[in-house]
Amino acid sequence: MKKSTLYCLSVLTQLVVASEQSPIVQQQPHISPPKNSQFRELVWGDLNFLHTTDTHGWYAGHLNQRQYSGDWGDFISFTAKLRELNDVKGSDLLVVDTGDKHDGNGLSDITEPNGAVSTSIFNSLEYDLVTLGNHELYTEENSVQEYEVSVKRFGDRYVSSNVEFKLDNGTFVPFGSKYRIFKTANRGYRVLALSFLFDFTRFNSRTRVTPLSKVLKQSWFNELLARTPETDIDYIVVFGHIPVTDVEEHELLSLHIHLRRLYPNTPVQYLGGHSHIRDFAVFDRLATGLQSGRYCETVGWISINQTETGVQFNRRFVDFNRESFKHHTGLDDKEFDTPEGLQMTSHIAKMRRHLNLTHSYGYVDRSYMSNRYPYGHPLNVYTLLNSTILPTLQGANEVQSSTSNRLIIVNSGSIRYDLYKGNFTRDQEYIVSPFKNNWNVITLPKDLALAIPPFLNNGRFILQLSTPEKASILLQREKSQQFNSMAGEHDNLRCPDIHKKGLKYGLTTRDDYGCDGDDVVHNSIPYYPAPNIVDSYEEKDPLNDQVDLVFYDFIQPYILEAINHLDRTNRYSERDIHYYGGKSTGVLLRDYFTD
Repeated sequence: MKKSTLYCLSVLTQLVVASEQSPIVQQQPHISPPKNSQFRELVWGDLNFLHTTDTHGWYAGHLNQRQYSGDWGDFISFTAKLRELNDVKGSDLLVVDTGDKHDGNGLSDITEPNGAVSTSIFNSLEYDLVTLGNHELYTEENSVQEYEVSVKRFGDRYVSSNVEFKLDNGTFVPFGSKYRIFKTANRGYRVLALSFLFDFTRFNSRTRVTPLSKVLKQSWFNELLARTPETDIDYIVVFGHIPVTDVEEHELLSLHIHLRRLYPNTPVQYLGGHSHIRDFAVFDRLATGLQSGRYCETVGWISINQTETGVQFNRRFVDFNRESFKHHTGLDDKEFDTPEGLQMTSHIAKMRRHLNLTHSYGYVDRSYMSNRYPYGHPLNVYTLLNSTILPTLQGANEVQSSTSNRLIIVNSGSIRYDLYKGNFTRDQEYIVSPFKNNWNVITLPKDLALAIPPFLNNGRFILQLSTPEKASILLQREKSQQFNSMAGEHDNLRCPDIHKKGLKYGLTTRDDYGCDGDDVVHNSIPYYPAPNIVDSYEEKDPLNDQVDLVFYDFIQPYILEAINHLDRTNRYSERDIHYYGGKSTGVLLRDYFTD
């Protein structure tokens, strides 16, 4: 057994023992759920799905946001109570997750290896279908842990149709099952389940990702479809870490066209992830796609009813808090909690104390938001980074750091969340900036160096540097504007921003079914897209026409591409890049806010 697996099991043992010694509590301390929300109900169908994605370790809930304050114990109770309701109704319920469980919270990222505590917490839920995301593939230790612990935990319910894992003997094997064919518990529906990761190329040496476009041509895939005719299948479920509204590659659309040739009359339900948004997409009259946000802010719900007039789909995006969970189960505090849910809530509280995540370094006197204010506004977190945090970076060569003209560039996607007013805790450091990238440097002519930030902030391909949701939200805005334009005078078809007295601020979703997908009616929060990169320039020697360009090693390929695009005379390569050193952005933030 590998060291990482032993460590995970050791921590899990500590977790169980700790829970036996801890008082039972409901959700995490110092936070209460919202009250008196205006709800839209769940619509049950013959086949129903409960969906999570991009949890990124947020299993303690959002301690600064009431509308997302539910923890994983609350979700365990919610799932159990919905399963009871489902059995009473005689319908079927499938609980599905579509990956990305690392990089975003102290609970997942503070341990060595990353995920040693949070993996067992996630795995405590009885999922029917599970897969991985790209954040399970960046490092070997995360992939080994996922394969040895999570795949073993879920067995054939862990599905990945286009990702493979390399064993110690060098043999590549499927990362779980390539597919799953099963019958639902109550109605006996015959389901073919497939799972795909988007065309991800930065996987580690212990893994391999085959683009979906190539899988469509592989013999195993077409042989599977050939021996599983439409007469043998009631539903197809395609779930995976891939956007249901695919901005650039249209991977799911290509798959859908392929499937429809063989299954023209079979309902298909897609469940996606990666772009961190609430989304619902219509593929055709028998197929839709659901995507359920990020960071334990959202639980997605989709129901399918087959009637004499056709197939009906109903979606809902449930706010991740006890008020929403209790409302949709029709239960009060005494009836809602299960022993397993309460135990997990205590687990999480105990482990947060054990990992010292509640330790406060200092105080943040105002909230700095990622998208609520435009870049350049004093309350924008990227403005804080540009003007205040990045200039404090000291490289390994202090003389170089203090005397050279310097341009620092980070991708905005390295900032994972807002920085809220209040104590700057150990957890907060990982919530805002969890990555431990190394700083590299290349010395360039000043004119060339200063041309790089505007180049990187231009062009769609560079969206990979930005926050995951940026491209999808911008596309949704374009679709909404087109829809509103076509709607003309029919105001009931529009999706305007909501600003009503008595409503709380929260997510307001616009999707292919309109404006009523959220389970709680919220006032709209303004959205200003983040830049692709954030830069900070210091000119310490005006007579020097050279600039040290400092950047994270993670974005090195984009930096070299930009340099060589802008300078067609010289050819720059990795040989021109050197180690710069210095503290990570998260540590720089911690140092700044330390009393």
